[in-house]
Amino acid sequence: MRRIKLPRGGVGRDYVLVQLKINGDGPYDFMLDSGLTAELITPELRQHLGIRGSKGKVAGLAAGGSSAAGDLVQLKGASLCCGDLPGLRGSAAELPLPPMNAVVLDFPQAHLDPEHDPVEGMLGMEVLQLFDTDLDFDRSRVRLWQPGAVGALAERQGLVEVPAAVLNETGVLGIRITSRDAASPQPCVGIVDCGASFSAVNWAAARLLGLTDAAGNLRGKKGPDILSLGVDGRPVPYPTTSVSFSFAGNPLKDPRTGQLSFEPPPRGFKPWAPVMAAVGDLPVFSQLLGDGRTPFTGPAALIGLDVWGQRRTVIEAGRQSGRTRRLFVAGK
Repeated sequence: MRRIKLPRGGVGRDYVLVQLKINGDGPYDFMLDSGLTAELITPELRQHLGIRGSKGKVAGLAAGGSSAAGDLVQLKGASLCCGDLPGLRGSAAELPLPPMNAVVLDFPQAHLDPEHDPVEGMLGMEVLQLFDTDLDFDRSRVRLWQPGAVGALAERQGLVEVPAAVLNETGVLGIRITSRDAASPQPCVGIVDCGASFSAVNWAAARLLGLTDAAGNLRGKKGPDILSLGVDGRPVPYPTTSVSFSFAGNPLKDPRTGQLSFEPPPRGFKPWAPVMAAVGDLPVFSQLLGDGRTPFTGPAALIGLDVWGQRRTVIEAGRQSGRTRRLFVAGK
């Protein structure tokens, strides 16, 4: 597993990289980002590859919200490389990818680590939905499985199933997120984002998760403000507080009373270790979960690598019918 080191004082966990060759050239480092709708490439890579023309200007949707508008181009001839590819042998073994829609943008993570070659792009859900993605942080490995192939394996290996769903046409996944000290049994929408170094909750979620007092002020252990660096490069400050995330299962309806509740996690699951999560109404919540006309006011959280990176995480995002998906995580 290749990683980009965060700068000194950075919050969260290091970003995850995979390598691609494009028309035999490379390899190039690309970030994995399950909170990104399409792909991103840098202007430098576009120029180097000689990609001409444009399908128009678009603003991609990523963890920090909508990015600055960039040219939409088609990226052809890309293939995964530089790893163990079953059935393919030799150092030149590659797994071809279909043509991809890529937004050309100079995102700040490209030059985040001065000791690392520039990151030339990001792979979003357009590519990740082709696979089930196994992020084995304990063994420092990224495994990409054929869609539907990883579920039975994860169950045999004792991983805990987390019910998930495709949130909307973006393909981004969500789970029912709660916390160890939640003030309400109602879970929040949890956006699955392996392209965010840290997690964040909006104010509506902070109340349900027990992070605020009666006056609406943050309580408990607080940290310094986080300057969230979005793909547009502009920092936005958010307060932080400690939260130990957990999850809720599928809904249950009492046949006698009609009361709705949610399945608790299995006994073998231990809530994730506390993280310093940002608190605020980040643009991504309205842009991803809203209707495009009125601000989104429901409880929502962005769950980043500070949570997922604590233990093995398998994202069953591979293409299948319906919106239901699954995540699998190590129990502790």
